Amino acid sequence: MKSIIDKLRYTKLIFLPSIEYIFLYYLTRIPLRSIRQFILRRFFGMRIGDRTTIFMGTLVYSPKNITIGSATTIGHDCYLDGCVSLKIGNNVNISSEAMIWTMQHDAQSPTFGVKTGKVVIEDHAWVSTRAMVLAGVTIGKGAVVAAGAVVTKSVEPYTIVAGIPAKPIGKRNQELDYTLGETNWHLGFI
Repeated sequence: MKSIIDKLRYTKLIFLPSIEYIFLYYLTRIPLRSIRQFILRRFFGMRIGDRTTIFMGTLVYSPKNITIGSATTIGHDCYLDGCVSLKIGNNVNISSEAMIWTMQHDAQSPTFGVKTGKVVIEDHAWVSTRAMVLAGVTIGKGAVVAAGAVVTKSVEPYTIVAGIPAKPIGKRNQELDYTLGETNWHLGFI
């Protein structure tokens, strides 16, 4: 009897997350963002603010641990990892194909274990195309992560970082006065 219960627990641990992953993969390819975002909110517990747009093809893992503020834009084919807490602020632009990870393998672990850490992206930050943000990082208010950068350490507010690993290359104007999602450039079907 104990063997059967152990097998059922193992099946639950492996099978159910796989089904969720497959469903979320296809969900993000539905060409109506209002439907995608409704399902993510209602059935998966993802918190998404007003006027926020998640473009088609963005893969979301463990959406119940993800919070996205208002007027934020997530571009096409991004990866949002919610294994641990992922918090994205208001008026944040995450450009297409960017990846945000809250869990990664530990290269120093003798068993190739994982290390985790929450990721916070503060208001008015911009994570550019194909940039990667790793576990345990905070991207400060108004900071910019250049295209293709790999962020391994937290970024100070209004700092521009680039490279692998990302290093400061400049400062951003602190007088930011914009709200994403105010115009109609992002159509409802994308």
